[in-house]
Amino acid sequence: NMFGFFWRNNTGAQKINNENGSRFVRFGLPGSADIIGVHIGRFVAIEVKSERGRQSDSQQQFQESIEKAGGIYILAYSLDDALRGLKNEI
Repeated sequence: NMFGFFWRNNTGAQKINNENGSRFVRFGLPGSADIIGVHIGRFVAIEVKSERGRQSDSQQQFQESIEKAGGIYILAYSLDDALRGLKNEI
């Protein structure tokens, strides 16, 4: 079975306005992948990029951490890239 359990990893920042003014709130782990999950018992992180997209420094550090820990990291520019990355790990 090529599929596992995956979910969208929400990260980012938001300006919050209220009666006391406004503030900037960050959420999620900086550099973490867009999609995370488990595939055949291994942690998987999939970073989704547009055709010309590039990883940030924090995304590269996240990739190194995942790979050092034995996880799978896939940099995907298409659905085919993501599926091919999983298939190569089977």
